[in-house]
Amino acid sequence: MKAEYKEKLPQWYMDNVKRDLILTDDIDSLLSCAILSLIKGWEIKYCMLFKVDKNELYDYMGITSNATNETVGVDLALHKGKSFDNHLSRLDELDPVNEECINLNFIKDVTRKNYFKKYNLSTVLLLWGLYDLPIPESEEGKMILLTIDSSYYSHFSRYQNDREMNKFYMCDVLGLDELYECQLRHKQYEFKDIEKKFKLNKKITVRSKGILSTDIDLLGINLEIGLDTKVWCVLPEEPFSLHKKFKDIQVPITRRTTKISDITENPYSVALTNRDFLCYSEEITEKES
Repeated sequence: MKAEYKEKLPQWYMDNVKRDLILTDDIDSLLSCAILSLIKGWEIKYCMLFKVDKNELYDYMGITSNATNETVGVDLALHKGKSFDNHLSRLDELDPVNEECINLNFIKDVTRKNYFKKYNLSTVLLLWGLYDLPIPESEEGKMILLTIDSSYYSHFSRYQNDREMNKFYMCDVLGLDELYECQLRHKQYEFKDIEKKFKLNKKITVRSKGILSTDIDLLGINLEIGLDTKVWCVLPEEPFSLHKKFKDIQVPITRRTTKISDITENPYSVALTNRDFLCYSEEITEKES
C-alpha cells in the first residue's frame, strides 16, 4: 500500500498487542485471517455465521474456550471496534466513522452519496497491499486472489467508473500492479472457472460439536498461494460454543433515509450491499432471546 494511504489508517495494525480474530463465513475472511495469523500471530477465536436459521433471520457468533484477548473483526463491517473491512457503511457524511476500522472507504470519505467511488475489491487484497505480501508465482494463484469476493468483476464492468476504481484501488492505492496486469491477460469467464474449480463461493458452516467445516478447496488454494507466500489457509480445530445471537435485518433505502441512525440506533455491524439496500445486525439480549 502506498505510504500516503497507510498514514491515514488507524495505526493499531502495526502494534504488537495480542488479539483474537472474528472469522466470518467465507473465503475472504478465512484467507484474511490466515494473513493476520502469519503477520501478527493472531488466532481465530470467534466465528460469525450469517443467516444460520432456516428463515435466514438470525446470525450466530461462536467462541472458543480459550478466547481471552481484544477482538478484531475480519471482513466484518463493525459499527464500533477494531476490524479490517471492505464494505461501505455510511449513507452520508452525517454518519459516524468507525475510527478503529481499517477500511479504505472511510479514509476516502466514501458514502452512499458517492457510492461509485467505493472500494470494490476484497478484504484479502486490502491486507495483501497493507502488509506488502509477495505475489504468488503461479498464474492460478494470482487469479485466486482476484476471484475472492469477485474483485476482478469491476475490471470487466460495462461502466467506466467501476473499471477506473478497480485500477485506482489496485494500483494507485494498494500497489498491486502485478495483479492488475493479471486481469488484462484473462477473460471474465476464466475467473468464473477459477471460482468453480476451487469452490470459492462455498460457505463456512458449523457441524456437530461446534467444529467448523467448508467445501472450499483449501488444499488447492494453499498449493497455489501458500507455497510462495507462507499464507496457509486452514480452519481452526477448536470447537466453538454459542456466544451471542443477532437479528439479521435487510431494508431498502428510501429518499427520506439520510443516515444510519434513521434505521437503527445501535447496530453491531452495518453494510450497504448495493446502493439502495442496507444489511445490519443487532444483538439479541438475553431477555429478548
